[in-house]
Amino acid sequence: MAETNPRSLGELSLAWLNAQAGLKQGRGADPHQNDEYSSLRITDFKAEPVGETAGFLGDIGRIRLSWDPAGAGPESVIVKFPTLRISNLETGKGLLAYEREMRFYQNFSIDCPLSPPAFYGGSDVSGEGDYLLLMEDLESFRFVSQLEALSAQDASACMAGLARMHAYYWEKPELDVVDSLYQFSDWADIYAPIIATGWPLFQKDFGDLIPPEMLPMYEPGNAAAGAIFRYFSERRPKTLLHGDARIENFCFDASSGAARAYDWQLAAAGPGIYDVMYFFANSVAPDTLFEQGESMLRDYHAGLLAGGVRGYSFSDLMRDGQLAAVLLFGFSSMVGNFLSNGGDTERAIVEATTPRYWGVCQFFKVDEIIHSLNGAMNH
Repeated sequence: MAETNPRSLGELSLAWLNAQAGLKQGRGADPHQNDEYSSLRITDFKAEPVGETAGFLGDIGRIRLSWDPAGAGPESVIVKFPTLRISNLETGKGLLAYEREMRFYQNFSIDCPLSPPAFYGGSDVSGEGDYLLLMEDLESFRFVSQLEALSAQDASACMAGLARMHAYYWEKPELDVVDSLYQFSDWADIYAPIIATGWPLFQKDFGDLIPPEMLPMYEPGNAAAGAIFRYFSERRPKTLLHGDARIENFCFDASSGAARAYDWQLAAAGPGIYDVMYFFANSVAPDTLFEQGESMLRDYHAGLLAGGVRGYSFSDLMRDGQLAAVLLFGFSSMVGNFLSNGGDTERAIVEATTPRYWGVCQFFKVDEIIHSLNGAMNH
């Protein structure tokens, strides 16, 4: 009888783990030698949760594995379940987050220059697109909290990684292969209900944190979100997007300092500048952005050119960045859906990130276009 897919760490079993062929293709195994491959066996495991708030849409655990023969597979792996928190699960399904991440790992993860965790397999635990994922454990890498701002060195490493990835996938035909990746324009319909439910919640719990100069921008920004998603999909160059490029979705090699990205639940085909703008808004302190933002953008643009991108000037990049920054207003509504009615931790996250959002709006001079967005999309 087939082993039932687990829904939580407590439901994991040796039989289920041994049925996951991808685990046996890890370190020490040669998948071309069938006899050796089939003889590998997990003899014991220990599961532990990873962080109290490791993910809003996923419940994450670490599984430490014992093998026969010893060392035949990875010592530990990460398992990512669809969250058991009902409201967050519904949000995740509405965002197509579980399917997005599964499609990314199946179709784009192997060659991706941002070095996502190695993928050991996944299963639909409900039959309704709620995917469980098994992946490489990045425990030995250095992580930075969302409540901190990245150092200039770490920010540069992330930007260099984004430039390499965006250049590698720039206008590649596989971005448009049906069912391989969601499109940026898919957000046009998804954002409307997110804003309808999340903006009142954000106002209620976090409205006092919005700078007075920023508050009047929310209404036109929210209203224009759908059109902006469609504009970028239909009229601007596209590449592979991480979609949630922020501090807590990067980690750093302890020796080289190189950045790796994980948590690909918002992956899509769309404008590379969106990842860059979003990274600034969630990871870089305003003072650092004002002082070094243009230099970081010029380095990013140079990385695109070095990777073979042509016909996309620095002026194009800045204009696209200005329009992409308008999408931050709608993203605040997503934050409202995730973090409202929370406690001190949720409040601390919004206190740290709202000034960064405002800094990005100022950096890209959103005030110059926010009340004439149709014109901005006709340049």
